[in-house]
Amino acid sequence: MSSKSEAQLPDGPESTPERHAVRASVYSYDELAAIYNESRTDYIVPMPMNARRMQEYVTNYDIDLDASFVSLNIDELETGVGMLGLRDERSWITRLGVIPYRRQKRVGQYLMELMLQASVERNVRLVQLEVIVGNEPAHNLFLKLGFEPTRELLIIRRPPGAPDPIPAYDEFTPQEVPEGDIPHMLEGREVDPSWVEENSSLLNAGSLRGFHLEVPDGRSGWVIFQRTPFQLTHFVISGGIDADIARILLYHIHKAYPMQDTKTENLPENHRMWPIFQEAGYFEVFRRTEMFLYLR
Repeated sequence: MSSKSEAQLPDGPESTPERHAVRASVYSYDELAAIYNESRTDYIVPMPMNARRMQEYVTNYDIDLDASFVSLNIDELETGVGMLGLRDERSWITRLGVIPYRRQKRVGQYLMELMLQASVERNVRLVQLEVIVGNEPAHNLFLKLGFEPTRELLIIRRPPGAPDPIPAYDEFTPQEVPEGDIPHMLEGREVDPSWVEENSSLLNAGSLRGFHLEVPDGRSGWVIFQRTPFQLTHFVISGGIDADIARILLYHIHKAYPMQDTKTENLPENHRMWPIFQEAGYFEVFRRTEMFLYLR
């Protein structure tokens, strides 16, 4: 990959000829995807990207490429990447990775310090991140930098397939939520989502669908989700929803979209709907530890 000229970086972390960085904004999405993929070749969960997916990721999660960095070695070869999302007084560190055969000079810590410095310069109050459970080197680095664990988050999946018929559920007919009503309905969701499941992330991503159900005794609820050609994802359940309503809605969603693989990210491990998801055929794929660092 061609080397990039050095952009002016924040004061703070020490740069040397052996370990320096440029802003990620000087790279194309193709180049960023290639660097990221190379940094994840031995990762617990590689999650490869291409240029289109990288651009969508940057857009959906409000990544500021001027506050994100690619590290370089003395030969001007890329050694790692780290990206920073910004929303109001919060930042989110993501896509941090170091190329395995170029791991040296504490590159991971250097990238983290650059993004923390960028957060300070932008008057950030809270820095957030998630680390896959089992990635002890990264977890220990974040602890060293002052991050504290807040909760564990589940990544769950349901393979394609129509649910087994349940005649009692078939007596109900959920209504599709009009697209224009989805932003308003999301305001009534359950609280405290992770960054990737926040309303801003969902509305940035688009392609949202929703089912709403009201039963004769007055109980009601809704589920909003993203539908892509091959997958359903980003499930959001209305606040205070009855467990039986949630079961019926999930049943009808998978009955309507039997060919879609389904994955939802960052469900808190103690979420009251996790047993309902399991009943519907979902299982845990892996989990992340969410961590916070308060800067002021």
